[in-house]
Amino acid sequence: MKRWSQRLILIALLWFGSLVAKVAAQDDDPIRQALIDHVASSEIFVDWLSNYPDYHVNAYGPDENGVWYIEFLNVAQDEWLGYANIDADNNEILDSFAPKPLPQDIYQQQLPLVTEYVLADPEVLARLEQKPNLWDNYTDYNRWETVWDLAFYRGIEGIVVKVGFDENENPYIIKIVDPNQLTEDEALDNARNEAINLAYSADGIWDYLGGYDDWTTYAEPQGATRWSVTFVVYDKELFFALVDIQEQRVLAAEPGR
Repeated sequence: MKRWSQRLILIALLWFGSLVAKVAAQDDDPIRQALIDHVASSEIFVDWLSNYPDYHVNAYGPDENGVWYIEFLNVAQDEWLGYANIDADNNEILDSFAPKPLPQDIYQQQLPLVTEYVLADPEVLARLEQKPNLWDNYTDYNRWETVWDLAFYRGIEGIVVKVGFDENENPYIIKIVDPNQLTEDEALDNARNEAINLAYSADGIWDYLGGYDDWTTYAEPQGATRWSVTFVVYDKELFFALVDIQEQRVLAAEPGR
């Protein structure tokens, strides 16, 4: 308990309500496996997962409404491939997302439209002081946000224009952001979430989380880019990991005490 209390922080992240332990893609529970198969064969995932042979699956549920959370990762479990919430009573997929890139033909079609549209926008030009040629720029499709990002940089200055396409395939500006304006709280939250996600990749973690359903995750900065991450259920520590979010490495991991 002493070790646990030393790691305790103010913000605790509860992992998807009341859930069961992680399961692999091949499951001995036929109902659970049927739900996984249904999601994997759905329109959003069937082609996407074909790019990742022997993909890994985590399935949690059901919650109090009979809903399961199913997520996919690559075989090394270091790349997140998407998730779906599915109602076990009727196999309805309630929500889903996969960070898929645009098809190459659509990418090539939209790319010049994005650039042309943004460089003609009065607000963008004003921010670039009417001299866009003096700024380095980079354009790419942001598959995590499903928008186009057109970024301009000059020294430490920068703006990012986020562009979408309407139902008529016409571009429009969603928002213009300063990539340097991240609040201290936002930066801390981002780092904390990154540390927790990295801790989930620790070797053997599921051997200790398996069989528990209400664990809470605590993350505490340990200086520089290192974080300690502790998985706790009630007053019992299940697992501990020390991670470095800059190096994207799990530095140490051990079962709870």
